[in-house]
Amino acid sequence: MATTPNGTSSEPARPLRILIIGAGIGGLTTALALRQQGHDVQIFESSKLAQETGAAIHLASNANGLLRRMGLDAGKIGGVECVGVTEYIPQTGAVKYQIDTTSRVQGVDAEGATLTFEDGTSVSGDLLVGADGVHSRARSSIPGGDKKPFDSGKSAYRFLLPTESLSSDPQTAELVSKIGALVMWIAEDRRLVMYPCVNKTMMNFVAIHPSKESEADITGAGWQETGSKARMLHIYKDFAPSVLAILEKADESKLKVWQLLDMEQMPSFIHEKLAVIGDAAHPFLPHQGQGGGQAIEDGLALAAVLPFGTKPSEIKDRLQIFEECRYERAHRIQGYTRTAGMDTADLAAKGMKLDMMEYMGYNFGHDAWDHTTKALQKHLEARDKSLRFRNPVEFGASPGPRRPLGMHPTSAEIHALRKGTPEKSRTYSIRFRTSRTYLQNLLPAGFAFTSPATVASASIICTTLDGMTWLGGGGYSMLGLYIHGINYTKQDGSKFFGTYLPVLFENAADPIITGRDELGMPKLFADIDVKENDGNKSSEISLSWRGTTFGTFTVSGLTPEEPVPNGVNGAQPVQRGPGPPPPPPEAGTFYNRYIPSVGEPGKADVEYPVFIPKPEAAEGTEAPKSFASKTATISLQGKDWQTLPTLHHIADWLAAMPMYGVEEAKLVRSIGVSDSGGARRLD
Repeated sequence: MATTPNGTSSEPARPLRILIIGAGIGGLTTALALRQQGHDVQIFESSKLAQETGAAIHLASNANGLLRRMGLDAGKIGGVECVGVTEYIPQTGAVKYQIDTTSRVQGVDAEGATLTFEDGTSVSGDLLVGADGVHSRARSSIPGGDKKPFDSGKSAYRFLLPTESLSSDPQTAELVSKIGALVMWIAEDRRLVMYPCVNKTMMNFVAIHPSKESEADITGAGWQETGSKARMLHIYKDFAPSVLAILEKADESKLKVWQLLDMEQMPSFIHEKLAVIGDAAHPFLPHQGQGGGQAIEDGLALAAVLPFGTKPSEIKDRLQIFEECRYERAHRIQGYTRTAGMDTADLAAKGMKLDMMEYMGYNFGHDAWDHTTKALQKHLEARDKSLRFRNPVEFGASPGPRRPLGMHPTSAEIHALRKGTPEKSRTYSIRFRTSRTYLQNLLPAGFAFTSPATVASASIICTTLDGMTWLGGGGYSMLGLYIHGINYTKQDGSKFFGTYLPVLFENAADPIITGRDELGMPKLFADIDVKENDGNKSSEISLSWRGTTFGTFTVSGLTPEEPVPNGVNGAQPVQRGPGPPPPPPEAGTFYNRYIPSVGEPGKADVEYPVFIPKPEAAEGTEAPKSFASKTATISLQGKDWQTLPTLHHIADWLAAMPMYGVEEAKLVRSIGVSDSGGARRLD
C-alpha cells in the first residue's frame, strides 16, 4: 500500500508499537494494515480461536476493495461473487424480485497506552486499539463511552448447509439454481437470508425474527449458544414449504442463535492513545451486511493515518483525523441499517420508506483508504508552511523551486543532493543608458524614477542555471530587462528602492509556470542560446522564438575583478562633487503581478506590486567569480505578427528603446542559487 509523505524531520523513523485488543474481523484487518505500514503489532484475544465464531460474511465493494488493496482476494480463498439478489414472498414461495490467545484484558490505560491482564501482568505500547467487540472493555476508557448494548428486538439463527444438499432436493433445487445470488424471504416481522460461500460449496443462512420468540434459547453467552431447531421451525411455520424444507436440513448441533444487539452512539471513537473500532465502536445489525465491512474500513483508515515514520508524539493528532473520517460515516450507515431492518408496520407507522438505492450508493461508493489518505495529506499540508499550491490544486501541493522534489527546502535530503550536485549560475549583464521618459511608460502606478534626470540606466541580464535540484539536476536560461533607480511608495508613505523588471524570458515551461503562479513574475517563453568563446573572455547570446531571432547580445574583453557580493547589476552610485545626493542603494527587484479576470476582458482579478529583496549569501558558500568589460553590444529587432504572433508587441517596444551607450558588462559565476522565496506583496 502507498503511504503519504510524513513530514520533513531528519529524525530516524521507527515503527510504532501498537497493541490490539481482539482478533475479530476489525482487529485482524487493522493488524494486517498496520503491519504493511511497517509497525510492530501485537494482538490480545481472550478466546483460544479453537471454534468457529462466524459462518459467512458479506463483503460489499467498499470492504472487498480494501482487502484486495492489502493483497487478500476473497475470490481466491472461497469467496463467492454475488451475481444477483432475489426476494421471495415467504408464505407462498413466489419470487417477489431477483495470534496471542487466552489474553483476557482486565484494564485499559488510554493515556499510558498500557494493557493490564487478569494475571496481573501488563504491556505498554505507543497506541491501543480496542477491537474487542460489542461487549468491549476498552470502550469504557473513553469518556462517556461506557455504553451497554441492548436488545434490538430481534434475534437470529444461523447455520450452514452444503449446496449439494439443496440442489439435489426437488423442493429446494430451484432456490440455488442461480449460484452466487443473495436470496431473501421478508415477511412483516421476520426474514430469512441465504447466500453462498466456501467456493459456492456451502450456503449460509441467517434467520432474523422477534427476540421474544427465541428467548428460551438465549442466556446471553454470545455467539456460541445452540438454538432449538423445533423452535426455529415453529417461528417460520407460515413460510413456504420450500423454506421449511431448508430449515429442516439444519444440523441442530451446529445451529447457533444470538440476540441482535444495538447500542447508543458513542461520543467519540478515540481518547488519548486509544481508538476503538468495529463493534466496540459501532455495533451493527445485520440487515445490510455492513458490520464486517465497516470494521474493515476502520482498520484501513487507522493504518492510513499512521504511515511508517509517524512519531509517537503525533498519534493524538492522527487519531483525530481517523475519527473525522470514520465517525459520521459509520453512524450514518448504522442508521440506514436500522431502517432497513424495521418491520413493515413500524415503517408505515412512522411514515418512512426504504430507499435501498440511496443506501447502497452511500455504502458502496467509498474507499476508506483513499479518503483517509487524502485527509492525512491535507493535515500535513496545513502544518507545513513551505508548501506551494498552484493549478491543478486537486493533486495537492506542487513541487518546484521553493519546494524542491516535494521536500522541505532545508531538509537533510535536499542538502545532500545539493552538496552532491551543486547548483550553479552563470550571469551575463549589460548595463546601458537609455531614455527615462521612454521607460517611464512601463511603470505602473506607485512606481517612479528616483532621479529626475532624463537619462536612465537599464540592464539586459541573462542567467543560465545548471544542476538545479528541483529540476532533477537539469537547468535553463532566463533573460530580462531590468530598469535601475526605481522606487515604490506604499499606501502608508514608506518607500522601497530597487530595480524594476517589466519582462523576463525563460526557455523552459516549469520555471515559467512556477514563477508566474507562485510569485506573479512577468515571465514569457523564448529560446535563449548562450555561446561562450575564449573561456570567460567573451560570449554571444541570442533571444528567439521558433527560429525568429529578435535579440542579440555580445560581451567581449572580460577580465577578472574582485567579487561583488550579491550583485550583478554594477556598483551603486556614489557622490562625485556638487549636486543632489545619489539615490539609496537598490535593495531588490520590483515587478507588477497581474491576473486577468475570466470572462471579463480588460479586468484584473488581482493586481499588486511585488518586491524580492536581494538574497544574502548563504553561510559557507564560495564567493562568486566576477569578470568585467566595457565592450558589449545590444541588438533588438522588431518583428511582425506573422513571425512573432504572441511576442511582436514586446519585440517592437524593445527595438524602439533608445540606446545611449553601454556603461559596463559583467559575467558572474557562482555556486548556490536563490529560489526567490523572499518575494512579498507590497500593498
